[in-house]
Amino acid sequence: MNMDTKLTLRLDKEIIERIKIYASKQQKSLSALTEELYKAFLMKSKDNSESEILSPIAKKYKGIISSTDFDAETQKLSYLRDKHLA
Repeated sequence: MNMDTKLTLRLDKEIIERIKIYASKQQKSLSALTEELYKAFLMKSKDNSESEILSPIAKKYKGIISSTDFDAETQKLSYLRDKHLA
């Protein structure tokens, strides 16, 4: 059962004009395009919910340290000590 509900968004005027042109070229309504965007976002989030909280740099290096005895806090303190007290 498909229940459509109205949604009001406030966006920059230039963005709205550009997205209207894009939607027209894709032969889609703004509503359809927006719904597709949110569905894609939700599917991506569902597949990798952790990605929402990781910065691009953190994602790049995630998993690079495989040791389970790695203590990030100790490493951070050591780095800061070396950086500021050396």
